[in-house]
Amino acid sequence: MRAQDVLSDCKRALEDFKAAGPTPYWRTRWNAVVALVRAVGHVLKTIDAAQSPELRMAVADAWARLNQTKPEPRIFWEFIEAERNNVLKAYEVGAQLNAIVRPGPAILSFSDSIAPYQKSNATSYESFMRSGFYGGRDALALCREAIAFAEKFLVDVEAAAESERP
Repeated sequence: MRAQDVLSDCKRALEDFKAAGPTPYWRTRWNAVVALVRAVGHVLKTIDAAQSPELRMAVADAWARLNQTKPEPRIFWEFIEAERNNVLKAYEVGAQLNAIVRPGPAILSFSDSIAPYQKSNATSYESFMRSGFYGGRDALALCREAIAFAEKFLVDVEAAAESERP
């Protein structure tokens, strides 16, 4: 299924986002993750569902159940859908990235030889959601939850379609 390809790219995009750290690239990589995690469902519904009547019915049933339980699951409605709308419809980024700078060790020497500099992880970063239902939550962890939701959604739809095959 093509939705599986989108999901795989979403996982790669999350790793890119994580690797970008506090660089100018973090926002575009965030936008990619958000767009791709929502695209999983769109591709499933518009492309993959056309593969068979069983898959079309399984997708339609899964989507109907998702709409009936709104606002649950929150990860879909309050993050996947809401952040996609923020990014793609208003170009507002719900995530914030903070760099945390920790000073390295100071070296005081009364001799001519100074101990070799030891590299430390003095600078790190944290990402978090600025507002909304998930305000304050770690953005990376939230993306992982969203990807897990999309993955389970696909597995459930595939299983339902398989059970309907003659």
